[in-house]
Amino acid sequence: MSTDVGAELTAIWRQVFDIAEAEVDPAESFFEIGGTSFQAVQLMTRIEQAFGVKVPLPVIFTEGSVDGLTAAVEEALGGGADDDLLASVEGLSEEEALRLLQEHEARATADRTDT
Repeated sequence: MSTDVGAELTAIWRQVFDIAEAEVDPAESFFEIGGTSFQAVQLMTRIEQAFGVKVPLPVIFTEGSVDGLTAAVEEALGGGADDDLLASVEGLSEEEALRLLQEHEARATADRTDT
C-alpha cells in the first residue's frame, strides 16, 4: 500500500464515517463499519476529487476497505484498471449495487434488533 494514497484514503474514510484516526482499521470493510449508500457516494466523489480517478459504486461495495480502495486507486493511477476487480463487478449496474447495499442494510438492521 502506498503511504501517500493510503494516508489520503484514511483521511477521507475518517471524514466520511466521522471517526478518529485510532478507530480506523484499514482492513475493515465498508459493510463492517455500517456504511450507507449516501456514504458510498461520498467516498466515490471524494476519491475522484482527491485522485482524479473514478471508483464505481460496485467497487466500493466489493472492495470497500481502506486497503482495498488503496489498491484500486493505485492500480487506476498506474495507468490501467484492475482487471480482476473490475471483472468481478462488471455485470453490476449502479442500481444492482445499491440493491445489494439495501439488502445488506436490512440484514444489519435485523441483526441489531435480534441482539
